[in-house]
Amino acid sequence: MTDSVTTQESRARILLAVENAADPMTVEDIADRTGLHANTVRAHLDVLMAAGSISRTAADAHGRGRPRWLYRAASPVSSPFQVLAEALSMQLTQVADPALAGRAADQWAQALPDLPRAATPDEAVAEATDALNGLGFTAVANPRGDAITLTDCPYAELVDANPIICDIHAALVARLLTQTGQPVTVESVVVWTRPGMCAAHLRRPDLVPARIITADDRGTFTSNERSTS
Repeated sequence: MTDSVTTQESRARILLAVENAADPMTVEDIADRTGLHANTVRAHLDVLMAAGSISRTAADAHGRGRPRWLYRAASPVSSPFQVLAEALSMQLTQVADPALAGRAADQWAQALPDLPRAATPDEAVAEATDALNGLGFTAVANPRGDAITLTDCPYAELVDANPIICDIHAALVARLLTQTGQPVTVESVVVWTRPGMCAAHLRRPDLVPARIITADDRGTFTSNERSTS
C-alpha cells in the first residue's frame, strides 16, 4: 500500500469518526476511535479544518495549561450515500489489490444500519432490495425472488473507467444478504444486461424447479427432472 493511499484512508477514517460522533471529540478521542497515533490525528485534523470539513472550539479550561480543542463536523452528518461515495473514492486508488472489492464492500456495509434477521428467504431478498434502494439505486426483486434488477446506478458514469465498482457492488449485495441470516447468496451479477441495467442472480436452496426444459442450437427441446432430495 502506498503512502498516499495510507494518508487518504487515515484522513477518511478521522472525518467519518468526527461526523458520526454524538459529541465533539478531542484528539485523544479520535485516536482511540480510529486506532491512529495522536500526532497523526493532529496532522490530518489541520488539513480537514483547512478544507472546511471540520471545525474546532476550545474546551472549558480546568486548571493550568492551554485548554484542549474539541472537533466537530462543519456540516451535517453525511448521508449513507455520501459515506459510500467517500469510501469508493478512497478505495479506487487500490485497484491493484485483489482484496479490494471485499474490503470496500465491508466499509460500505459498516456505514449502514445492520439489516434485521429475516424469517424467510423471501424476506431476506426484500430486506436486501430495500437496502439497495436506500443507497441510491432503483432495485426491484423479480416475482420468483431469485434476482434483483438494479438501475439508476449512482456511479454509472464512473463504471467504464473503473469497472472494479461493479465488483464492489456485487460484494456489497452478498454482504447485505449475509446479514439477514438466511441461506441466500449471490450466484452472479450481470453488468449492463441493457444500458443502465444490471441483475444480481441469487442462489436459494428453497427454490428447486420440478423440471428444466432446455433447447439446443437446432431448437430441439430436452426436459430434465430435478431431484428434490
